[in-house]
Amino acid sequence: MSYAVEWILGPIVLGALVLLLIGPVAVVAVTVLALVALAALAALAGAVLASPYLVVRFLRRRLAERSPLRGASAHGETATQQPGIAVLAIEAGS
Repeated sequence: MSYAVEWILGPIVLGALVLLLIGPVAVVAVTVLALVALAALAALAGAVLASPYLVVRFLRRRLAERSPLRGASAHGETATQQPGIAVLAIEAGS
């Protein structure tokens, strides 16, 4: 008997086991891929919903930094972090 006949049994058994395991592995792989796609879709939706808020917040902060009311006052005092109405009241009073 040649070695080819003796060794052929190993690949046949291994191939049969692989074919039996392909089904459950494929189900797990498809489930994982579906969850990854769902997470990516949720992240994309979150980014789309958050973008206008972030742009408006950036523009308001940028305009507030350029506004003379938020800068140092004429008396050489440093600007403080106060709400807009309080800043207007302080500026009007001085």
